[in-house]
Amino acid sequence: MEVTVEKRIALVHVECDELIVPLWKGEELAQVYPELEQAFSGSLSALQKEKEISGDAKAIAVIHSMGKLAAKKLIVVGMGAPEKFDFVAARSAWGRAAKTVLGKGKEKTVAIDLPTTDKLAADRLAQAVTEAFGLAEYHYEGYRQKAKREADPVAAVRVMTAEDAEQLVAAGVHLGRALVSGTNLARTLVNEPANYLTPRALKDAAVEVANRYGMTVEVLEQSKLEELGMGGVLSVAKGSELEPYVIAVKYQGRETWDDVIGLIGKGVTFDTGGISIKPVAGMEDMKSDMGGAAAMIGTLEALGQIKPKVNVLAVIGTVENMPSGTAFRPGDVITTMSGKTVEIITTDAEGRLVLADCITYAKQQGVTCLIDAATLTGGIVVALGHYCSGAMTNDKALMAELLEAADVAGERLWQLPTFEEYRELNKSRFADLKNSGGRYGHGIIGGVFLQEFVEDTPWVHLDIAGTAYNANTGDMQPHGGTGVMTRTIVQFVSNRSQS
Repeated sequence: MEVTVEKRIALVHVECDELIVPLWKGEELAQVYPELEQAFSGSLSALQKEKEISGDAKAIAVIHSMGKLAAKKLIVVGMGAPEKFDFVAARSAWGRAAKTVLGKGKEKTVAIDLPTTDKLAADRLAQAVTEAFGLAEYHYEGYRQKAKREADPVAAVRVMTAEDAEQLVAAGVHLGRALVSGTNLARTLVNEPANYLTPRALKDAAVEVANRYGMTVEVLEQSKLEELGMGGVLSVAKGSELEPYVIAVKYQGRETWDDVIGLIGKGVTFDTGGISIKPVAGMEDMKSDMGGAAAMIGTLEALGQIKPKVNVLAVIGTVENMPSGTAFRPGDVITTMSGKTVEIITTDAEGRLVLADCITYAKQQGVTCLIDAATLTGGIVVALGHYCSGAMTNDKALMAELLEAADVAGERLWQLPTFEEYRELNKSRFADLKNSGGRYGHGIIGGVFLQEFVEDTPWVHLDIAGTAYNANTGDMQPHGGTGVMTRTIVQFVSNRSQS
């Protein structure tokens, strides 16, 4: 789908399949768009009186032009109450419009009137439009013998705006397209079945993004992992015939390699639970256990397009957790790269072992802060459900930055505590730590386990176990991978960009 920015012309002369115009609650369409009212000989105001057209949130009106416009259809999108209007409301409204346009049929050209409004800056409004259509258009074809969708239902989206706003609108479209690219890449990686997306394939996906944008990439294979003493990664991988990898990608946006943001992603391409095997019901969704790694790869994709002036080191650990005669066991004691020993209580708490080594490696490379993303615990799903990701930190200022970034990106994020009492639950009788501190508060316990390896480095942990994979569908979200936290992390990194 191509998104272009054009100078607004008389709407009656815009040639397209669908012409989309916004309407806020309380507005009269005839007053906002008198040229359209005139073209329809006053019938639009009549339709609004009959409540066929409305500015209410979730309202959509589709009107066949019958030759009265150059466009084949006019679509009026309700934007809701002006006092409640923000980026999320805008994206949701445009998402409903996109869902309406993306129905069955041939490729279409869509034109959108983007008026100058004090309700939301022009670049943010354009970003919302671009994200809405890009996210709504996404579909995962999979491995069907016959493609379910032969062609993209929208060939082009033309965003029309006032001449003095074109530059801002173009900037919003550019950012929106980058965020869509990153999010949709993350979605696809999560949706891939584990027999296709192996640890090697996930490694290759990260390398491909790095090479596409001229980033430096280092791949640590099994022999190197052994040399470095990455016992966390290696232990989880023992039960699988597939080799593990740790991938380190450097994005350098500044002249000097300092003040480096560390991004850590959990890439367990399939999680059976290992010897502590999971129940069969729903296990097929455990292909999504690399959602944190997908978010970081999606972030790199977006950063490669927007090119912020900041330095980033992304470290992704990718393994498969399988039961076998060589698998690690409950009761084993392993030694991580940090030197800390861990008693294994359950082999289904494997992601934190992979992340622990990746965190230690990133620290040794000199990062100044750490953000990790992982489908870490079922406990976070119990606590927050499927609409909000959980966050934990050892640094209030860094947490505030992440929460602000999530708010700007329009993703739901909630902070959980890391009180000392929770850290006590991870203490072991036979090792420095144990990898499971019990059922209650498990989402928090998993986070504070990672804190033992972070130590004094400013850090935020993002648990996306409830949000990385969605069984429900929405205007902008099909069944499957969500790409969650990609946009938040990109926003966080961009906020730190030096002008």
